[in-house]
Amino acid sequence: MSGPCLNPDDFEFGDPNKLRAHIAELMALVSMRADMVSDYAVLRDDAGLRYTMKCAAAEFRAALNLLGDLTEQTERERRQAAPASHPHSNLEARL
Repeated sequence: MSGPCLNPDDFEFGDPNKLRAHIAELMALVSMRADMVSDYAVLRDDAGLRYTMKCAAAEFRAALNLLGDLTEQTERERRQAAPASHPHSNLEARL
């Protein structure tokens, strides 16, 4: 990986960085599986090729699901922070 390594264990539950770390971890696995697929293709090992591609697809789907969770969480946090950043928003709503 080119960037700094994110370890999910370094973050507490509910921290968006924990989700980001899990996504990064899963995508590193997908990358490794892509390399393995190339090797299995060269070796003409169709069983290994099939299994590895299924694993890569499952890991990619899991990362996409976590991305959805991350998007929901950050959107929810943004909505909760918005009223606090505008102390006169209630006054404007009444006018």
